[in-house]
Amino acid sequence: MITLSITPTLEKSAQQLFPDLSMNQILAELLYERAQKNLIKYRALNRKFNTKYEQPFEKFRQEIISSQPDYEKEQDYFDWELAITGTDDMEIEIERLGKLVQHA
Repeated sequence: MITLSITPTLEKSAQQLFPDLSMNQILAELLYERAQKNLIKYRALNRKFNTKYEQPFEKFRQEIISSQPDYEKEQDYFDWELAITGTDDMEIEIERLGKLVQHA
């Protein structure tokens, strides 16, 4: 289990920015916001590669696996895969954290 030590300065700022919320509720809110930002970033990266290669990731993946891609394509493959898995992970986090935030 993680134990957090909150300095008086952080506690004062947290209460100023999130009045009437407990520290757990504040942490849930902040994590929820970060997950939303990450989701936006991953979706934008996915759109970038969809546009660049004019095909969905799975088709691009098959091309990479069945060929000897140059460095740029190989790097794009890893970055695109990260965007796909990151999107999935953030959607799960947002759903989980959303339940905590709604109870806040």
